[in-house]
Amino acid sequence: MTDIELWQPHKIEDGQCLEAQIGPLKLWLRRKGDELHIASERQTDLENLMKVTAPKLLDGQESDGLDWGRWVYDKCNEVVLTPLTPDRPVVVRPEVPVRIPPGQQALFFVRIPLWIRISVGDGVKIQLCEKASVKLSNIWFGDPMSGELCYSLRSRARRDISDSQVEPHRAVCPVTIRNASTVQVEIERFCLHVAHLSVYSGESRLWTNGVQIIFKGEDEVSSLEYSKKPPAFESADNVLSEARMPVKKSLLKRSIGNLGFFGGI
Repeated sequence: MTDIELWQPHKIEDGQCLEAQIGPLKLWLRRKGDELHIASERQTDLENLMKVTAPKLLDGQESDGLDWGRWVYDKCNEVVLTPLTPDRPVVVRPEVPVRIPPGQQALFFVRIPLWIRISVGDGVKIQLCEKASVKLSNIWFGDPMSGELCYSLRSRARRDISDSQVEPHRAVCPVTIRNASTVQVEIERFCLHVAHLSVYSGESRLWTNGVQIIFKGEDEVSSLEYSKKPPAFESADNVLSEARMPVKKSLLKRSIGNLGFFGGI
């Protein structure tokens, strides 16, 4: 489920430790004087993959044996967890290849694993670090000279999201691919530039704003249009994080995957 309380500021006093879980990612935040100690681990059992818990206070001994990172900040009595999209574009396949004739369009739903940003401070927050909820594989998208390094998603883009299991560590992005060319195009995989997506809270899921990919032909780059409004699903109008890189106009990128070179890294 979507737990709004998870994303609210949390007080942490000297000597206290907070524990929180977002899907497979488990976090511990411990305050010691003017330091905040942060530890994390990813769990693999199915029960924990669907689990989300708001931060709770722990006894000090419960958090022993972890690999802690340490940050010095004299006002670390309040911490905030923020869900973000990954720090690189993602490449995703549809469940099955789909053909789109000229003048037609198809709507896909992409489930994007989230990064969790940890910030501290009174008033203006200072960003300390980010933790990926899922470890993603690298993939090269495009030709060897002008392509880019991306993440490869294991989850497939779906045409219908209604029967999909709710995953607290993923946000759903509605992607419309419109064929503005004069030829039929087969969608085998596509690249999504997630840095331009905000994250919203819906009634049961997390969502991002929508994206439209306009295919113009094999020798042309696609036009990418990012909605500036919340998605029209589940009344998802509560913004949890703004896009890493807001865009003011459409972008031109090669985005349809059966046109370029792919290689795993």
